[in-house]
Amino acid sequence: MNYVKAGIFFFICWLLQTTLLWRVWPFGASPSLLLCAVIVFAWLYRSNYFLVYAVIFGLLLDMQMSQIFGVQALALVLCSVPVLLLRMYFHPERTLAAGLAAMIGTPVYVLTVWGAHRLFGTVIGLDLVLTDLPELIISQALICLILHISLVRTIIKDRKDRRYAGGVM
Repeated sequence: MNYVKAGIFFFICWLLQTTLLWRVWPFGASPSLLLCAVIVFAWLYRSNYFLVYAVIFGLLLDMQMSQIFGVQALALVLCSVPVLLLRMYFHPERTLAAGLAAMIGTPVYVLTVWGAHRLFGTVIGLDLVLTDLPELIISQALICLILHISLVRTIIKDRKDRRYAGGVM
């Protein structure tokens, strides 16, 4: 996927997350579609242009919904680090490993946002954050699995891939 299509994808995720998702989500805490997009792009694609979109749309989220500027952008970038490290050990076409990456990236994101807000004086208890964390991890993992299944056909196979036979793909 090229960077223009990725930018359109991130814009749609940002638009749905800020306008519609939190109103229609039937469970407790609504998932972050931008976080799902960052996790899936970090898992599937070798180029790191998704980090630029993570910073841009994270800053937009901070301007809209946060008291502190830059926290969402920092959290989106930091949640991609364990996903990129996990990608070194698993093949990007593995769907369950992508779900595991989402389960690892979500607590990093949530605890980074909580820690930054707590550091700057916002009174949010850790118990409140941890009560919604299990259902948030499950919903994020399900959305990431759906995105992974729909986008896995767009990755370019590398010569190091086991199924690469050479020639035209």
